[in-house]
Amino acid sequence: SLTACSDFLDKEPLSQGTEAIVFKTPEHFEQAANALYNVIGWKNLDNKPSYGDIMDRGTDISGLGSNGGGSASEGNWSWDKPYSHIRTCNILLEKAEAYDGSQSDIAQSVGTAYFFRAWQHFYLLQHFGGVPISDHVLTVSDGVLQAPRNSRYEVAAFIMSDLREAVKRLPKETEIPEGSKGKVSKEAAKSFLARVLLYEATWEKYVPAINYDLDGDGSSQGAGTVKPEGYPSITDMLTEAKQMSKEVIEEAESGTYKLWAECDSLSYYYLFNIDDKGGNIPNFKSAGKSTNKEFIFSKKYDYDLSRGGINLSHSVMVGAATGTSAQFGESFLCRNGLPIRISYTGSMSDAQNNPEFEGYATFIGEYRNRDYRFVGCTFLPDRVSYSSRTEDGRQRMDASQPYPTPVFPKDNDHYDPTDPVYSSSCAVFHPTIRNNSTMGGYSSRKYLIEGANRPDNTESADFPLIRLAEVHCIYAEATCELNNGNISDEDLNFSINKNRARAGVAPLTNALIANVWDAGYWDHATGKTICKKMNMLDEIRRERACELFGEGFRMDDLKRWGIAHINLTGRKLGRHVLGTAYETEKANDATYFGEPCYYPEKYPLLYGLYEGSDPNDPDYGRSIATLAGNLLYTQRDYLDPIPRQQIRLNPQLTQNPGW
Repeated sequence: SLTACSDFLDKEPLSQGTEAIVFKTPEHFEQAANALYNVIGWKNLDNKPSYGDIMDRGTDISGLGSNGGGSASEGNWSWDKPYSHIRTCNILLEKAEAYDGSQSDIAQSVGTAYFFRAWQHFYLLQHFGGVPISDHVLTVSDGVLQAPRNSRYEVAAFIMSDLREAVKRLPKETEIPEGSKGKVSKEAAKSFLARVLLYEATWEKYVPAINYDLDGDGSSQGAGTVKPEGYPSITDMLTEAKQMSKEVIEEAESGTYKLWAECDSLSYYYLFNIDDKGGNIPNFKSAGKSTNKEFIFSKKYDYDLSRGGINLSHSVMVGAATGTSAQFGESFLCRNGLPIRISYTGSMSDAQNNPEFEGYATFIGEYRNRDYRFVGCTFLPDRVSYSSRTEDGRQRMDASQPYPTPVFPKDNDHYDPTDPVYSSSCAVFHPTIRNNSTMGGYSSRKYLIEGANRPDNTESADFPLIRLAEVHCIYAEATCELNNGNISDEDLNFSINKNRARAGVAPLTNALIANVWDAGYWDHATGKTICKKMNMLDEIRRERACELFGEGFRMDDLKRWGIAHINLTGRKLGRHVLGTAYETEKANDATYFGEPCYYPEKYPLLYGLYEGSDPNDPDYGRSIATLAGNLLYTQRDYLDPIPRQQIRLNPQLTQNPGW
């Protein structure tokens, strides 16, 4: 509840920090545990807006401008900050060992410390691979400070061990009092353990095939290949990931958690902007934070006690938050569960539009009968959105309707400057291609705050760190990997089909995709649309992307699947232009009235159009979104470089390969 969140946020640790706490009572341990929630939310660990860290910018699904080609930096807060937070965890754990009272009285606090020590080490693992493990409070003379890096396998095993300890000690969500809601639970630890296991299992399965040694020898470069005794196999990790996620899903089915569905077909969109304190109206159902049982663990914000502190709505409105590339937008399925272009023979020559796909002859056609996650999170061409920004003039004042009432020009053929549309904040005009556009993708409104009571930098929606929908994705992927690309309809119904139901998409079944080819599949390796036979692993990965986009998972997913160096390079094409409404319709706004919506003689696309071999080319008439020469990402970029300053402080820290 809101009160519970406020109670938890109000329990501040001592201002002097964890090291100043005298650990004599369970309350002291609880106080120290409250200081451990140092996680990315609307701001990163460096206390800066975290658009790049959490919103998947710079990935194939958001759209690409340039990448790669950099050099190792002097310093990097991604290295420094996690270690400082690990230290506070270790202080609590060491004090717990010396505690004279009952260990059961401090079990939750100790479990919290194990959870966050694992959380911070996992952050380091994802960025750098193997790093020095910090399992105790370090002093200035500690040998660890001059020791070589632990291998990624040692770090992964350490993280898994810590999370198993956390699972033992943390209470179930149902056992956490109302005044302490927001604290990590047993289910959060199980979910996070499942995430770690799936990540490492698939990394070890697929990354060796990228033909680049990221481990190194551990002496001249990299962190080496040492595996601790009893290190789990890939199958072991996938099996445990499946089991952990299964237990969380079963707990959810008892009523502890559930997918948020308070706003009908717009539930997915509104899930991420629930911000109702102080009379703010977050959505057209007035559904507040107390209705959200989907977030298993989140970064908590509160308008009175702990605001987000970033200019979120403005960033969304100007396209600086999440993005949707053309290929990603087109990958969202029709409501019948199949892609927008399909073939039943595998030949592009007889490929056809999905019967539910309405094509590009009108501006709105391609959005009809599509996945609600795409439709809800896109700025649609036939309506406007509420926005908390005063300059937009469309702040949500009540809960009467999902969108503001649109205002259209009275006459599209003759300009009338007295038409009220030209002074309306709810005006809807034909989209136009202007200003050196690349037409690279779709504008995304995910995370847009709508209510009028949120001035700039005060938006305070909670940020999801672990939610039930992700656990569904983990279960399905681990199951499919364990079964050589196969998964039963029963397992699909137990997991991701619940996500698809909220998105208005038909259940994924073996019969649905049998002998069907996706004729709109963008092949990053060749830079063109191809006809690819549908298979379960591809569909589970598609579902993961469509469910979790803009939440900070994509880059790590591309890496662990061994395809980052493929998907993040090569020329990328944008949206269809030729043969669409952009060619047939004319602008009806005051600035460009009467001009063609696509007017290349006067407003050429930045990189031009792709015309292919002939008009039968499936990519004929697309814009060119990004040039191959701008994308320099290589296999070395799977791991970040160790900061040069750290190597000077400890010469035993070998640099990652290629840096």
